[in-house]
Amino acid sequence: MTATPASPPRERARSARRQALLETAEQVFAERGFEGATMAEIGTRAGYSAGNLYNVFESKEALFREVITASSRALNEALGATLAASAPLGETLDRFVDVMVRFVIEHRAFFALYVRVTEGRDWTAGQLGDEWRRLRDEHNATIVARLRRAMTGREIPKEDPEACADLVGGTLYRHLVRWIDLGGREEDLVRSLPGVRRLLHRALGVKR
Repeated sequence: MTATPASPPRERARSARRQALLETAEQVFAERGFEGATMAEIGTRAGYSAGNLYNVFESKEALFREVITASSRALNEALGATLAASAPLGETLDRFVDVMVRFVIEHRAFFALYVRVTEGRDWTAGQLGDEWRRLRDEHNATIVARLRRAMTGREIPKEDPEACADLVGGTLYRHLVRWIDLGGREEDLVRSLPGVRRLLHRALGVKR
């Protein structure tokens, strides 16, 4: 007998409930680290029984991977739309910084968790699975493509676009990590952004 597909309202409710679970798990993992977080605490905070939670995710490892992957996907979409816009590179870079910073402010728990992973404080990045690696490579390729287009259009000097992408991503990432380590006050980050934008413009040789 063929299963009846879920109705749109039921599907939307299921999706919203899953999203709420991921947001709760994100908070718990960020607070406790991978080892300190438990499925019992995540389930209790999210309103799931232990049995129901394991029906959704087979293990803590699977839930952890999905938290990272879902947030990475959302950030990729926001940054990808910015890089695909037809604005000059200088405006695109400024917007890229703004979108990244706003995402980190709104998802501070995720960013703290992401730093734990990428700097080896909990899992190694290799344990995050193929989908996370695909998203990471997709994000890098999108930045490289935009920079290559800028070089072809003579908006910036011709250099190695891969190295330039590392410069953009690495500079912004380290700036945000330092901000988190210093206490993460939003006003401090906002105050520092003009300097970050100027630095990226100068490093890439963006024409005024």
